[in-house]
Amino acid sequence: MLIRENRIKSAMAQGRVPLGAFVQMASPEIVEAAGHAGYDYVWIDGEHGSFGLDTTVQMIRAAEATGMTPMVRVPTADASLIMRALDAGAMGVIVPQVSTRAQAVAAVQAARYRHGDNVAGRRGACPLTRATGHQTLDWPAYAAWANLNVMVWLLVETVEGLANLDDILTVPGVDAVVLGAFDLAVSMGHDGDRNHPAVVERLDGMIQAVRDKDVDVVGLLFDADIQAMERSRRHYVESGCRILVAGSDRRLLANGFTAIVDQLGR
Repeated sequence: MLIRENRIKSAMAQGRVPLGAFVQMASPEIVEAAGHAGYDYVWIDGEHGSFGLDTTVQMIRAAEATGMTPMVRVPTADASLIMRALDAGAMGVIVPQVSTRAQAVAAVQAARYRHGDNVAGRRGACPLTRATGHQTLDWPAYAAWANLNVMVWLLVETVEGLANLDDILTVPGVDAVVLGAFDLAVSMGHDGDRNHPAVVERLDGMIQAVRDKDVDVVGLLFDADIQAMERSRRHYVESGCRILVAGSDRRLLANGFTAIVDQLGR
């Protein structure tokens, strides 16, 4: 059987914080560059990214070629979109705008097969997908492996989601909660100001609440420069985050181009 390593889980088992690259542009080569740089995993953004499933498959292949674990943020919590991302080879899904326990239950069920003791799984079963090696893998063995290794991350990024966080955390099978800081700041009426004291206070409270339930927390480091990113990294890790996303393709390119124009174009 084809065994793919989940480097996120491996890093945490070794006591290391796995680091992910955030990719929104339709470019497998950017994914490759991140993999060669040494990232553990890639966050392929199918919600705000400018590409569809065909390109997502190529980006997953690029991640696999460089040893990274591919995670896909699906556009919505629709069960068919979750299934298609996983059938394409994603090792996990990042589900946006989860604000209720019912939404969390539906996301987890869509990502897991009905197999063995997991009678609640609702992921569509098909042995003919890319994830199953195009029908070369033993189905029961693959289903068991997938239920153990495929990850479900929930973006809790609204005031409603915060109010329902305790209920969301009671759902079995949620691997991590992602701190949707920007959307949360918008939802709270602070126009995306992730550093507003009220937003920071809510985020810190979220981290504590999630870790108290033995669920992991994913912190996003999208600061403008490496020094600010390091400060955020230290804060998140000391607060309990065991998974980080650091750097986005668009931010890195914009920073680089702006620095050149500032230095040479004035």
